[in-house]
Amino acid sequence: MNPVAEKILIALCVALPPLLLAAVLAAYQAPLSLVDWGGLADLGFALTFRFDGLSVLFGVLITGIGFLIQLYSLSYMAGKRDRGMFHLYLTLFMLSMLGLVLAENLILLFVFWELTTLTSFLLIGFTHDQEIARKNAVQAAVVTGSGGLCLLAGLVLLGHLVGSYELSVVLLQGAALAAHPLFPAVLVLLLLGAFTKSAQFPFHFWLPAAMAAPTPVSAYLHSATMVKAGIYLLARFTPVFSGVDLWFWSLLLFGSFTAAWTGVMALRQTDLKLMLAYSTNTILGLLTMLLAFGSDYAVVAAMGLIVAHACYKASLFMVIGNIDKATGTREYNRLAGLAPVLGISLVCAVLAGLSTSGVPPTLGFMAKEYLYSASIAFGPWVTVAPFFASVLMVTVAVIIVRRPFLAKADEHTATGKSIEKKYPLLWIPPLALALLGLLLPVLLLGWLDVRVIGAAASAVKPALGDIHLSLWHGFNLPLLLSGLTLLCGFILAWTYDRYSASLRTSLQLLPVAADVYDGLMCAVREVASRVTSYIQHGSLPLYLLTLFAFLAAVSAYGVVHGGLMHFVQGSLFVDYRQWMLALILLVAAAVVVISPYRLLSIACLGVIGFVTTLVFMLFSAPDVAKTQLLVETLLVVFFVIIMRHMPHLNSVKQHSTGRKLVNFSVAAMAGITVSVILLGITGRPFDTHLSEYFAQQSYPAAHGRNVVNVILVDFRAFDTMGEALVVVVAALAAWAVLRSRAKRRSS
Repeated sequence: MNPVAEKILIALCVALPPLLLAAVLAAYQAPLSLVDWGGLADLGFALTFRFDGLSVLFGVLITGIGFLIQLYSLSYMAGKRDRGMFHLYLTLFMLSMLGLVLAENLILLFVFWELTTLTSFLLIGFTHDQEIARKNAVQAAVVTGSGGLCLLAGLVLLGHLVGSYELSVVLLQGAALAAHPLFPAVLVLLLLGAFTKSAQFPFHFWLPAAMAAPTPVSAYLHSATMVKAGIYLLARFTPVFSGVDLWFWSLLLFGSFTAAWTGVMALRQTDLKLMLAYSTNTILGLLTMLLAFGSDYAVVAAMGLIVAHACYKASLFMVIGNIDKATGTREYNRLAGLAPVLGISLVCAVLAGLSTSGVPPTLGFMAKEYLYSASIAFGPWVTVAPFFASVLMVTVAVIIVRRPFLAKADEHTATGKSIEKKYPLLWIPPLALALLGLLLPVLLLGWLDVRVIGAAASAVKPALGDIHLSLWHGFNLPLLLSGLTLLCGFILAWTYDRYSASLRTSLQLLPVAADVYDGLMCAVREVASRVTSYIQHGSLPLYLLTLFAFLAAVSAYGVVHGGLMHFVQGSLFVDYRQWMLALILLVAAAVVVISPYRLLSIACLGVIGFVTTLVFMLFSAPDVAKTQLLVETLLVVFFVIIMRHMPHLNSVKQHSTGRKLVNFSVAAMAGITVSVILLGITGRPFDTHLSEYFAQQSYPAAHGRNVVNVILVDFRAFDTMGEALVVVVAALAAWAVLRSRAKRRSS
């Protein structure tokens, strides 16, 4: 195929579907629509999807920016190994994230939540030949996966308290839930899930570490999608938890500290990509703060900041990717004078930087105005963290524009190569996103107000007041703070070279969350190693002794406390043929244990199996008896073959008398207690409802007259498939072991 035609075909396959999805979602006008694809209603699980302002906003961001990232990746990943797999992983993540924000059922939401964890693991660790990529992918999976388990517990508990797992029902039960004693537990579990996903302190460290991923992954996962999943969860449950003190203080304290601390950490970095990553943490902290406020201005500011941040941050990440591709480095100290080489990337950086800094009339400016309005309403002390974080965001934006592009190059800086003419898709997506941040509030303010931000804010806060977006609110305190933010940010950026080294030195004295994580993981591995060495000692007799001792203890407890002895006496009066079979089994088992001859032991082992076959025949189970007969025949043959390669029994070291007594006691106790339990169960009145159901439904429901076969193939088909799968896996494992041994012998 022609290379140009091949590129066009790939572009259509990977980029056209998300573009179409974005167009469909953007055109959707219904304020609330539930699409039910059926499901497991009895278990509270249904394939139900929800379309309202909040889900549509996130859906458009996921698919729209996903479309641009796929286009960017076509050029950025050109010539890279497994490029097709990269696009596949990116598409799978996009679909998982889309399912998360559109899910109406809580269990379905969790399923997609975990799928984003899995697919992000594949993307972060895509360059798996590098140790740092593997390590950081595992770290992200451990942190967000642990939070996912907490989220699952919280969602299950929430659905149990409400009596429904549908969001439309849960969101209306806020007042009733707040009075329940388990309400704080639900809230804490959901917060843990959201905080780990949205990288709030102290879980913030995984997001910068995930920068080991290729730049398109960083531009997508860590600006518009994965880290926003936690914010989406907080926004979605705001109608349930707003007004609760624990919710307010948790979001306010963790969000404000995350915003301030990670903003400082951003200035500590010399890698421009890491600098952007920590600034993403800063925005996530500010969004968490706004959702803590829960006021009209705060909700509108949060929705506006989500859109603004997705546009300018994805654009800046792609600009840094272009710098890296052109120069081979992202280090701040080695970059300068790239404006002649990457002129369009400079334009993208300037436009995105203006929105990041909050310069009018960009979308970032409008979001910052509403941010300050919302924080001022809660008091001056609350405004300190947003102001400090916003100043640092301005500093980061100026540094990213000034140092790589406008600073004067010298012999210590890397020389860049012109790549924009060769790869147009490297600058078209970031330029489109940067222009959106400028043009949306200028040309499409009405549409943005009603159809995007206003609709999303109404979904978060149904009782939202009559607030409309505007670029100009007159000369007021938020405008003054915006101007002061720009001034302080520019001063910090221009003096960055003077204080950056001392800042890095001073911050090294403080504990780092990533080091705490590494210490915890080392401790877990050490404990696991010691426990494993203790219980996995490699002695098969001890394994069996432990297993049967536990079985005997549990069975004895069941006999004593299960109330079965009342039914045992009636079960002892059995047919004489059953007593004869039981006697033969006991004699054969005794011979297996005490016989000094291998063939005699194997023969008696076969007797046990064949007598068991007669037991099944006696109780009218011919199918099971036939299976037992075949299995026992094969086992006897296998044992004879295996024993040819085993040492003679008289050459094996014998157990001591004490060890034999222990083994006999455990075996006798396990056998007696299990027998008593079985006698007690069979002596109880038999409930025939289930067997009657299978007998009645065998032919009309499954079109089969053999009830046993129908049960195996239809009623418990997944169980049967699992059993067959286990057999296949065991066979493959045995084949692999035998083949490896044959190779070692031949070599």
